[in-house]
Amino acid sequence: MSTPETASEDGSIGPTLWSVAVVGALLTLVSPALFGVRGVVSTGIGAILAVANLWAIARLVRGLLGNSGRKLTWGPFGLIKLAALFLFLGIVVKNGYADVLPLAFGYLGLPIGIVFSQLRPTSPAQGEH
Repeated sequence: MSTPETASEDGSIGPTLWSVAVVGALLTLVSPALFGVRGVVSTGIGAILAVANLWAIARLVRGLLGNSGRKLTWGPFGLIKLAALFLFLGIVVKNGYADVLPLAFGYLGLPIGIVFSQLRPTSPAQGEH
């Protein structure tokens, strides 16, 4: 069983997902100052999309590089995921559930969270001193 300190060593995306979620939550808390009360919902949707997108990419890549022995190209699957993301965004924006700028602000949690997750110190491998 992996601990939070060693989760990234075994290839788990968990710490990065948490980092993206925390950054998204912080951006959502800051959003009323920038976009007003309506911006909170839009920023929250963007932050949720950031976490969901990272999770979907991780699952997609893990599934395609699994133990089956066959390595499939992930291009078609990535294209389907991207099309689904754009379709969802189109529906949300067109129906007025979210505004574009605050939604993009919430989605910034993805790259910022990934960068922050890479900045945390890693523990040395067991047996090394």
